[in-house]
Amino acid sequence: MPTNDPSARSLQDCGLPEAWANRPAWTVLDTEFHGGTRFLDTWLAWRNDPLRPTMLHYVGVVAPEVLADSIKAPSQLVTPPATDLHRLHQELCTHCGKLEPGFHRITLERGAVSLTLCIGTVEAMLSEHVFQANTLYAQTPDTKWKAQLLARRCKRGTRFCLSMLPKGAAGVAPESQLAALLRGAGFQLDLGCINPTTWSGRFDPPWNIPTSRNPVRQEPTAPARCAVIGAGVAGASIAHALALRGWQVSVLDQEATPAGAASGLPVGLAVPHVSADDSPRSRITRNGIFLLTQHANRLLESGRDWSQSGVLERRPDGTTLWHPQAAWVKPNSLVQAWLAQTGIAFVGNIKIATLRRSDGLWSLCDVQGQTVGPFEVVVVANAMDCAAMLKNSVAHVEPKYLPGSDLTDKLSALQAIHGTLSHGTYAEAIPDLPVTPVNGNGCFIPHVPDVAGERWCAGSTFEPDALTAADSWAQHTTNMQRLEHLLPGVGRELAETLDRGPVSQWSATRCVTHDRLPLVGPVGHDPQSGLWLCVGMGSRGLSFSALCAEMLVARLCAEPLPIEFSLSRSLDANRVRRKRQPKNHNNLLPIPFAANPKPAAD
Repeated sequence: MPTNDPSARSLQDCGLPEAWANRPAWTVLDTEFHGGTRFLDTWLAWRNDPLRPTMLHYVGVVAPEVLADSIKAPSQLVTPPATDLHRLHQELCTHCGKLEPGFHRITLERGAVSLTLCIGTVEAMLSEHVFQANTLYAQTPDTKWKAQLLARRCKRGTRFCLSMLPKGAAGVAPESQLAALLRGAGFQLDLGCINPTTWSGRFDPPWNIPTSRNPVRQEPTAPARCAVIGAGVAGASIAHALALRGWQVSVLDQEATPAGAASGLPVGLAVPHVSADDSPRSRITRNGIFLLTQHANRLLESGRDWSQSGVLERRPDGTTLWHPQAAWVKPNSLVQAWLAQTGIAFVGNIKIATLRRSDGLWSLCDVQGQTVGPFEVVVVANAMDCAAMLKNSVAHVEPKYLPGSDLTDKLSALQAIHGTLSHGTYAEAIPDLPVTPVNGNGCFIPHVPDVAGERWCAGSTFEPDALTAADSWAQHTTNMQRLEHLLPGVGRELAETLDRGPVSQWSATRCVTHDRLPLVGPVGHDPQSGLWLCVGMGSRGLSFSALCAEMLVARLCAEPLPIEFSLSRSLDANRVRRKRQPKNHNNLLPIPFAANPKPAAD
């Protein structure tokens, strides 16, 4: 039906919603996101369409000052207030406060609508993307380079709607020149589409599109059967992300129940890493916690299973830093909620020893020789056990499907770090307890709801030696000693008081990589092999897991990445391992590097 609304007309010019009917996924790129009007119209059209795609991915590019003026502040974007569009706008606004430049993944409609909001210049943001859109909204490019930048984000058949600058505006090229630029980049204009405001058409270059123009796969893997080995936060988050996209997922674990290993932590903290140079770890943890809190808010009960309480960080120099976005979470509750998604089946008490591949499908063999499968895709998320399992599979799988030398080197460098958390209930009232968790060299979480009453948690230790870690009471003593630094003036007395009440210890082993960042991606360099890896969360499983799941699934399904491509390489399983060499001053013997300070969060 014809309409005078520019945003709705843009959808019609691109053939929506008819074009996405019964598709597993649809991706829209909008480099003129502005206040989000077109996104809201697209979201509403998706919501009201019985033939809508399973997943809607919307990538919006917006300048920081435009975002501040349109989304963050109250606006007249939609009226009257009672409309569905207004309610969607209000929901969008709740996610867009205090967003910094860069990528931000916002999940809506219980995860079925994914908005990747990219705050920055169009050129910089598009240069960090590696996907191809089904629908493109942009400003008509006025240079060959800008036209090619848009073309790299399109696939053959992509429909586009381009806005025009007003005729006579300074620097605006003649229409004939702009049309020639578009045709030269592969954009074909609809007959009779040229008008003073918008041009429409489709991307259909008269040449073969080179498959090497993007560093990741272009064709998505259709929803099929996937086995996820490991039922901790890493495996559960991946299973949930795949099931949302229509996959049938079997989650296998050697424990009888999910979260039976390190993810069974009674409660953990998700606290961003802070560095003077805003390192990749700092940026990744910020993005990861932003995603985690969206999952927790949607799936868990606030105040019982989690709370975005904020966390006070006490730094080594005695200064403090307040993290308002930090949260405490019960990992077991989150794992159970993720695995409750339709399409996921959990299988416990099964330890996978080897992988086999035949006729393009994978099967898994346990230690008793029983076989599970077949599966089109396997995701290895079983922490320290992954290296031995992949090594045992060499005799049963062609070498091209197994880790190359670089990944083998990183797997051999995985380190088992043991941790003990002290926890208990209060035997007496304690004055001056912190209101919120405190983190630093260890952590203290004072108010954890539990069926037996309010609990406290302190820890956890970070011990590479298994024999030392086995002495749980010595580890508990270490946790109590740290309270003196975490809570100056009251920590020692608090530790003595806590020890007079019921106290327990919980212990597990973390899997830590060479650079304290997870290994995420295809095993080997061929994503079409169907074998993927997600291990090495270390002490930041809560901060990393949701983001790593989005990363892996985005690459598997050819979706927009949740973070910048340059940043995503810091998580790539096949990234180059940079080995630091010890310094040698004044001809002295080399001094070995000390271990990095232990992260206490998660």
